[in-house]
Amino acid sequence: MPLTFYPHLEDAQRGSLEDRTEVLMAAAEHFKAVVLDEAGKSAVEIKRSTPREQTAAYNWEEIARVLREVRELHEVTKPEKSRKAILLRKLSDVYEVLRAAKMSKLEAVRIALISEATHLGGGSGG
Repeated sequence: MPLTFYPHLEDAQRGSLEDRTEVLMAAAEHFKAVVLDEAGKSAVEIKRSTPREQTAAYNWEEIARVLREVRELHEVTKPEKSRKAILLRKLSDVYEVLRAAKMSKLEAVRIALISEATHLGGGSGG
């Protein structure tokens, strides 16, 4: 069974940072659905799955690339800080979806992103 990566490279590398965070979110939701569907099937069959049986993987390189680009944004003016905070919150939402896909250790990353966004003055949520 082939392994499908979410997001697809051709989708994740085009558009503005805002567009790319939306692509990451959609991919995280698709990935979560696949993982939870597989987990449901495994629970019914009561068998352990092996990496060879895995059908989906999240493309961590793409989320890391977007996070690095967001962190490199300037913070000189209030609008720049606000944009960066909004993007960090969107990324924290992506991590929340991934955490719900049986990746509980991502909660620390999500909280760190929210903290960083709040520190930038983006406490209003996005």
